Amino acid sequence: MKKNLVFGASGLIGLAFHSLIKDKKKYVFYSKTNNKFELINLNNDLNNFPYKDVDKCYFFSSPRIKKNNFTSNAFKLELEWLKKIIKKIKINKLIYMSSSSVYYKKNHVIGSTKLKCEKYIIKNKNLFKNYQIWRPFNLIGNKYDNSDHFHNYLYKIMFLKNKKSHTFSGNSFDKRGYADVNHFVKIMYKKSKIRENFVRNYGNLDLIKVSQIIDLYNIYYQRINNKKFIPMFKSKKSNSNRVRIKKNSVYFNRKSFFLLNSYLKQSLKEKN
Repeated sequence: MKKNLVFGASGLIGLAFHSLIKDKKKYVFYSKTNNKFELINLNNDLNNFPYKDVDKCYFFSSPRIKKNNFTSNAFKLELEWLKKIIKKIKINKLIYMSSSSVYYKKNHVIGSTKLKCEKYIIKNKNLFKNYQIWRPFNLIGNKYDNSDHFHNYLYKIMFLKNKKSHTFSGNSFDKRGYADVNHFVKIMYKKSKIRENFVRNYGNLDLIKVSQIIDLYNIYYQRINNKKFIPMFKSKKSNSNRVRIKKNSVYFNRKSFFLLNSYLKQSLKEKN
């Protein structure tokens, strides 16, 4: 029986996918840092990699969304990792995790690399029986995750560092549509069983303003600190990050507010 490989098992999507899979004997989960999984560093060569022919390969590996990875251009490594995997392993079906950042400005550090990865897969589609590319928008987990996505960064500033105020790079009128990572991996897993090539968006059409997110967080912040957190913003121009309304889009249908509230409650519960 051919194995299914999962690269990037310790990230938000990887952990949710690992929790979803019941028959783990058919899967090998890889992580760079979490020894709960098989350890691998994709910066190294794969000459002694034990699996040469696999059924499905789920490629979730990507540098974490952290400030230091932006300044060091670490995101460019992802294309090299992907090429290495495709060249070294015969893959029946490749499931690649792209990003909504492909819709950002042309030279966006993450989006430009993700697009190059997508193009490389499609250019080499003859190497697979099927390929599936996902572009998720604003996924959120059950609780705080150490990344600089806004909902996590705001939690860190307000509840881990206990700051009284902070200046953010965006605008208070920026809008986001948040989607549940657990719902997403169920959809992705179901689609991975189908013999189909595609590029799909995934996300929530229900938008919430950054100011509304801060108001929500402030409800809990005030209970703990008996005062309000004061946000400030650098940008005078607002933006909106929402899944595209297209035939190739899959939607999560729940209010972003309630999803964020559940995330916040669980994060604070585990913190205490």
